[in-house]
Amino acid sequence: MAKLEKQSALTRIAPSAGLSHRFMVAVLIYFAALKLLASFSMQPLGDEAYYWLWGQNISLSYFDHPGLAGWMLGATDAIFGTSLFGLRIASVLTSIGSVWFLWLYAKRILPEQRKTVFLFITLMVAASPTLFVWSTLVYHDHLLIFVALAAMYFFTCYLGDEAKDRTGQLHHLYLGALFLGLAGLTKYSAVFMGLAVAILVLAHPKLRDLLLRPHIYIAGGLSAAMQAPTLIWNLNRDFASFGFHLNGRHDSHWLSQFNPDSFFNFVLVTLLLFGPFLIPPFVRLFRTKTEDNFIGMGIWIARLVTVMSTSTFMFISLFSFTLWYWSDLSYILMLVMLPVLAMRKWLAISHIWFGVIVATLVCFNYTVVPIANLMGQRDIEAGTVYGWSGIAEFVAEAEQEHQPTFLAATRFQSASQLSFAMQRTDITAIEVRPSQFDIWEDRNKIAGGTALILQDEFGHLEEMESRFASLEKVGEFEVQQFGFPLLKYELYLGTNYKPRATTLVKE
Repeated sequence: MAKLEKQSALTRIAPSAGLSHRFMVAVLIYFAALKLLASFSMQPLGDEAYYWLWGQNISLSYFDHPGLAGWMLGATDAIFGTSLFGLRIASVLTSIGSVWFLWLYAKRILPEQRKTVFLFITLMVAASPTLFVWSTLVYHDHLLIFVALAAMYFFTCYLGDEAKDRTGQLHHLYLGALFLGLAGLTKYSAVFMGLAVAILVLAHPKLRDLLLRPHIYIAGGLSAAMQAPTLIWNLNRDFASFGFHLNGRHDSHWLSQFNPDSFFNFVLVTLLLFGPFLIPPFVRLFRTKTEDNFIGMGIWIARLVTVMSTSTFMFISLFSFTLWYWSDLSYILMLVMLPVLAMRKWLAISHIWFGVIVATLVCFNYTVVPIANLMGQRDIEAGTVYGWSGIAEFVAEAEQEHQPTFLAATRFQSASQLSFAMQRTDITAIEVRPSQFDIWEDRNKIAGGTALILQDEFGHLEEMESRFASLEKVGEFEVQQFGFPLLKYELYLGTNYKPRATTLVKE
């Protein structure tokens, strides 16, 4: 027994949990087909269309997140045009980049069986429902997954070589810092990766010597300096984005109101949608003995990021509604190390088929017809992606008839989807919460004007009523798919518009 424990970590690796190459390739082809189907047939979700608008209004940063994802969508739209292809090619490109880095991980983990390790890691990532969906949609997560994988790879190369025999290559350190900076320009949660690397250098006895050299500080300075656009934007707007994430997106006094339903929802949905069959290897991540090499440093970074990220969002969920995928950074890094964690074959197969079933149902739900409607129910959330060409025609005809000063919708999501469908950027949102629309709308031009306002079943009718002197309902439109009623829209004509007072715009 003692002899076995002294063996190198490489000899304990289970590269594919006994899965054959043919099986793994076949399932990966199926996942790729689903991804392409969803990418180029499913209409944009509200947040996707919102981020497309970011690309049409390039700024140093934005109210909800830093700017990199918006800049990327601006570039793909400029190159490929305003279309589903121009929108979702962004996530296709980052998925290709992510797969490339998974190949590099495989070469480092077990060079002799890199093809097997690569297929296994890639399949495990693809079969995680959250990672499949969020690497397909053009939310910020597709970009974060790519740059985080790159940053972790380069940092792990450098720190692993340093810990093993002091042969770390400086280009690995600086590339890691570069991609960490890009992660920070994508989502604020990238701070957990920066903290993980810093803690590892401070705590690991074979890495502390790096503190005596200038390069670790220069690399850290590079990552920090890259956040200048976000900092400048926030400085000019009273730290509005930081304040929104720390307090604004939650109810007032949220830290004083314990919410057990939110906590249990976060935990259960996280376990389910990242993959319930990943729980045993996830636990093993914290029990596996590490060595001073690439694998050992990778496991430590994955551990630290997972602990900090998951515990932070778990704490927030004790008081306020928290979305499970906010901690996706934790799980993509853990999955890279799966070959080291000796996943049992039945768990791997169960994870794969669970992912196949969920991904298939999700794609059907959003590209064919909402499944709830087939069972006599209504999924109005899924219904929001259907029928936008018809809605755009309906609104355009009403605009010709009523000649309003401007168009609007009662949610930032529906305003964004209408903007994408009509390929215009002058539509505004009449929302309860602040959003980037408060910055975009031409307040001087539309104040006191008339508006056609699109209202759906999620919209904030009371907020709309508070912004106009009078409102008149002038039309209705029901979206149907294969005869199933999905969502009803109403169109209102409002007079004498009063823009909301906001600190996001300097008068």
